[in-house]
Amino acid sequence: SQERVSARSFITFDIKAALETQAVISQDDAADDICVWENPKNTEASVIVATDKKYGLISYNLQGQILHHYPFGKINNVDILPKYKLGNINIPLICGSNRNEDTIDLFELQPDGQIKLLSSTPTDIKEVYGICFYKGVKNYVFVSSKKGKVVQYLLGESDDTPRLLKLRTLVFSSIVEGMAADPYYGKLYVAQERKGLWQINAEPWKPLEKQMLLKTNRKLLRPDFEGVAVRDEGRGTGEIVVSVQGSNAYALIDRKRKVLKALFHIIDGIVDGVQETDGLDVSTLQSERFPSGLMIVQDGDNSPNTQNFKLIDWKTIEAILDDE
Repeated sequence: SQERVSARSFITFDIKAALETQAVISQDDAADDICVWENPKNTEASVIVATDKKYGLISYNLQGQILHHYPFGKINNVDILPKYKLGNINIPLICGSNRNEDTIDLFELQPDGQIKLLSSTPTDIKEVYGICFYKGVKNYVFVSSKKGKVVQYLLGESDDTPRLLKLRTLVFSSIVEGMAADPYYGKLYVAQERKGLWQINAEPWKPLEKQMLLKTNRKLLRPDFEGVAVRDEGRGTGEIVVSVQGSNAYALIDRKRKVLKALFHIIDGIVDGVQETDGLDVSTLQSERFPSGLMIVQDGDNSPNTQNFKLIDWKTIEAILDDE
């Protein structure tokens, strides 16, 4: 496979988080992944859903305050379909990789941040890990494993309950966690932790066309590559954002041109800086506090408190990119 992203000319910079969430419930390494739901009726009432992988799910408001928390089990990663038709109504649908019984759990997110378990699908994966939706010709769920498997499921329903049907298994040579889908290009971006970021065709009826987008190296892009998200700025523009955990950094890849644009760190400011990020998400919601949207990342070291998540105003990133 040919490496697609040029790592020769990109900018590096430091930024500061705007605010942080309240800490998760569990001690030690517990916080992991997040997804953001933009409330279509009131952006200020949007909801962040986060995993406490020793406990379950936590919902936050945009100020970082806990709305609700649920002991659903060892849910590692989450993703959201903002508008999923279930029966005759549209709901925000969340998927979670639950390591209690190695299941894929599907939840309804309610506008006030309450979360309701709808279905739980057993997998044949030992230690489910990463997870994401893909909204293409049909709706799909991808789930990954610590052994390097990526399994694709078709999302459907019966008796007004969402159900999953296994379609295919893809095999990588080592551990895979972070994944993000890009419906505009029909791609799935897969972070193979020690190797780099791959691109594959997400539709199961297309050839895989597996390509390495960005390789890890011993300099600025040190393993592990962890969380992956897509910032959609319309018409195929925006960024692919990757947590470069080994460098305590974040890579911004131009979504259209597949060029590495920037590598940045989140340093101490109003709130403490960020280290060892697992999961992350980005959103183009436009709120009073985040007029250009936000990025939210897991903070692996939030001493002396338990782990939490940091919110970054995308405008601060945008201003630096625009200056270049």
